[in-house]
Amino acid sequence: MDVKKSLISKDTLMPLGMVITLCAGVVWISTQLNSIHYKLDALESKLEDQWTRRDMENWALKLKLENPDIKLPVD
Repeated sequence: MDVKKSLISKDTLMPLGMVITLCAGVVWISTQLNSIHYKLDALESKLEDQWTRRDMENWALKLKLENPDIKLPVD
């Protein structure tokens, strides 16, 4: 009779556990990095879309220079 060897034994459980743990770690780190990337993109888009007081004053000055007949309110 032929004795069939099991593919999973005590010798293979340790390396298999290490591989599974390593894969889980890679997935977790990837998820964390994607989350950080998403948050940075959100912050960056908020900073790019700001309309500051300086922007308003520059726009008003440009408008006044291009249209001298327009009266602009002063603070």
